[in-house]
Amino acid sequence: MDPILEVSHLHKIYDSGVHALSDVSLKVMPGEFLAIIGLSGSGKSTLLRCINRLIEPSNGSVKFEGVEMTKLPQTELRQMRRKIGMIFQQFNLIKRHTVLKNVLSGGLGTKPTLSSVAGLYSSEERDKAYAYLDMVGLAEKALKRADELSGGQQQRVAIARALMQDPDMLLADEPVASLDPSTSHSVMKYLEEVNKKLGKTILCNLHFLSLVLQYTTRVVALKGGSIVFEGRPEEINEEWFKRIYGEEAAAVEIH
Repeated sequence: MDPILEVSHLHKIYDSGVHALSDVSLKVMPGEFLAIIGLSGSGKSTLLRCINRLIEPSNGSVKFEGVEMTKLPQTELRQMRRKIGMIFQQFNLIKRHTVLKNVLSGGLGTKPTLSSVAGLYSSEERDKAYAYLDMVGLAEKALKRADELSGGQQQRVAIARALMQDPDMLLADEPVASLDPSTSHSVMKYLEEVNKKLGKTILCNLHFLSLVLQYTTRVVALKGGSIVFEGRPEEINEEWFKRIYGEEAAAVEIH
């Protein structure tokens, strides 16, 4: 089986001179739930954004489904991005719109321009949106305004919205960083369900090792923009934890 994603010798140097990524190489197989861990500033968010070229890499290669992403012109890049869903820490919902409309907006990239501008949706698209809302336990909230929902519920709407574009891979950038512990588990359980039931490959930036151990299948740790660990979550013992997070770090359990 070929990797769905292959990152080779990736570098990102910002205009400020910060070397955010340094010679990062990794392969992701279809159906994996990969956690990316590390301290704030270790390069986790930069890596995800370089993968779908929300940020332009300084050097190196990103291949998604065999296609070299770093060399695609904008038109072809937009087409490839439809296969890569993105979930952000701050949800990025349109607060005044209904939950249903927010989810439907996830499929706009696959619609003709006129229909996209007019916000016209077929009954099939609406049924699909309701099905994804049901999958994340929010079908009964479809006609509520997005800003009437809790933070955890809004993040679950964001998951449903990302699924509307039928992605082969989801990038989740600190999806539970702004949530309380119980809500964090709720969101992670739905991501796990998306991974297992729909077979979606997931790359997820996380801070808490307890969540990594419970929900993900493999882990990559970044430190100072470089990969310092790659393996199964249960292989991160206390020695590795200290190497990744520092000698003074202490693991925080999310119950």
